[in-house]
Amino acid sequence: MYSFYFDTREEHRLGDLFISTLIQMLQETEVGKQKNFAFANDLSTKTEFPTKKGGRIDLLLTDDLNSIIIENKVYHTLNNDLEDYWNTVKGAVENKIGIVLSLFPLNNTRHSHFINITHPVFLKRVIANSGNYLLEANDKYVVFLKDLVQNIINMSTSIMNKADLEFYFGNQKRINEIASFKHRVKTHILSEVEKVPAQLDEKFGLVLSGKRSDRLRYYISSVNSNLMITVIVEGLLMSENKTMHIVVELAKDALKNKEIYKTIIFLPEEINANVLVPDFYTNTNNAWAHFATKVYHPNEQEIAHLSQFIIDKLQKDHLLSIYQKLNELFAKRKSNNVRI
Repeated sequence: MYSFYFDTREEHRLGDLFISTLIQMLQETEVGKQKNFAFANDLSTKTEFPTKKGGRIDLLLTDDLNSIIIENKVYHTLNNDLEDYWNTVKGAVENKIGIVLSLFPLNNTRHSHFINITHPVFLKRVIANSGNYLLEANDKYVVFLKDLVQNIINMSTSIMNKADLEFYFGNQKRINEIASFKHRVKTHILSEVEKVPAQLDEKFGLVLSGKRSDRLRYYISSVNSNLMITVIVEGLLMSENKTMHIVVELAKDALKNKEIYKTIIFLPEEINANVLVPDFYTNTNNAWAHFATKVYHPNEQEIAHLSQFIIDKLQKDHLLSIYQKLNELFAKRKSNNVRI
């Protein structure tokens, strides 16, 4: 991207904004003050320019007289052979300079003709100098430039500031106790959810699964593994109103012929429970689809005995009977050697 924007002939139509800004910044440094740059309109930008010793110069800006050697550093340590870079590029000392363009400031480039400029400082200066250039600029590439600047700023900004860290280390013991306590609550919730299949009648043939996730647990039908009851519990820890979902779910092959489910006769109380998903038959997701579902907001007492709460809701809201009718349909078709 730098090569594109440094090229004064490119379609961004920002002209010499980048190279003039860079030269301006060079002339503000002690090394740069000793140089003499006057790039002509035939400025050439070359990326991955090969060196005498087999290295690669990230970006070389050059014309018949002047050269700027740019080594781009983001997160990597500066261990490049800058002397090799310097000796590779021909030209008088006063018309040649090297820049280590880094995300964060460097204490020392370890080469007398290389200076350090950071990406954020350079790009912010580009934006500051862009005023008149914007009148002729291609709007699309101005947007791209702004995105580049914002990404660089994001990359160079610490996730946590000094005040955040002071708060943590000043309250470290208490915070760690709270984190440990939260883990205990999560462990309790998941263990309660995991108890449910064993506490239900064996006729439902539900097998616990989904232990790789902290979000939910599945109870899979032993008749058809593409039929399951899913209990989603992440909202109990992540939302203030303690949200939990219970879902009768179908997946993969069980979604290839949805018309078979229209043959199931549901009782009025199952229909009136308002748990059947209205758009099940129009949903085009072939991986999974909710057949019946309901959202719950258990209180602390109910969460303390969550397994019993889940069983009660499965029965009271007819989710279990709806699941069972699907399960019986699969069992019947299986016994008749009908592929689901």
